[in-house]
Amino acid sequence: MKRKKAALAMAIALVCLAVSSGLAGKVVFEDKFATLDPSWGASSDIMNVKDGKFVITPAVNTTQTVLNQANVLPNDMDASFTMTFLKAPAPTWGSGLVFWAKDYDEYYAILINAQGWFGVQRHVANRYLLPVAWRASDAIKKGEGAENQVKVVTKGKQATVTINGKDVITLSGQPPEGGSLIGFKVASGPEGANSVAFGNLQVTQP
Repeated sequence: MKRKKAALAMAIALVCLAVSSGLAGKVVFEDKFATLDPSWGASSDIMNVKDGKFVITPAVNTTQTVLNQANVLPNDMDASFTMTFLKAPAPTWGSGLVFWAKDYDEYYAILINAQGWFGVQRHVANRYLLPVAWRASDAIKKGEGAENQVKVVTKGKQATVTINGKDVITLSGQPPEGGSLIGFKVASGPEGANSVAFGNLQVTQP
C-alpha cells in the first residue's frame, strides 16, 4: 500500500511539473545583460551594461528609445523585467518597456516614474498618444534605488500590465501585423539626466 501511495504521489508530482512547464510558455527571447549584445546597439555614454543591468542615461531633456534587433517576436507574449531608477533628478519623467513595436515610428510603451506613477504611451502617425493616462499606483516602489518587477502580457488586442505582482491596468490596442519588436525607453527632463537600469528581460510565448 505504501509503495502504491508513493508511486501515486510521484505520478501526481510529475503531472504537476509538466503542467507547470507548459504554463510557463516557450522562451522566445531572454537577456541577462552579462554583456551588451550588439542587437541593442553599440555601447556609449547613453547606454551600456553594468553589473548585469542594461543602463540607459539620456542627456538632459531628451528621450532614448532602444529596440532590440535580434528578432521579430510574437504579438502574443509574456514579457517580464526589472527596472531601477539609479538617478532620478527628473522624477516625473517615465521610463519602461516598449512593446507591440513595428519600428521606431509605431509602438506602445509602459512608462513608470520615480514618484510612483505610470502610464501607457503610443507613438503613431508622428504623434504621441496616451491610451492610459498617467496615474499613481501603490504597487510601484518609489524613489532612487527601488527595484520594480514589471510584466506585460499581450493576447490578441489586449495588454495587461503587472507591477510587483499586482495587475494595474488592462488596455486594448492595435498590435502590428506579422509580429513585434521589443525594447526600452528612458526619458530625462529639464531638471537633469535620469539613469535607469533594466535587468532579467525574458519574453515567453504562451
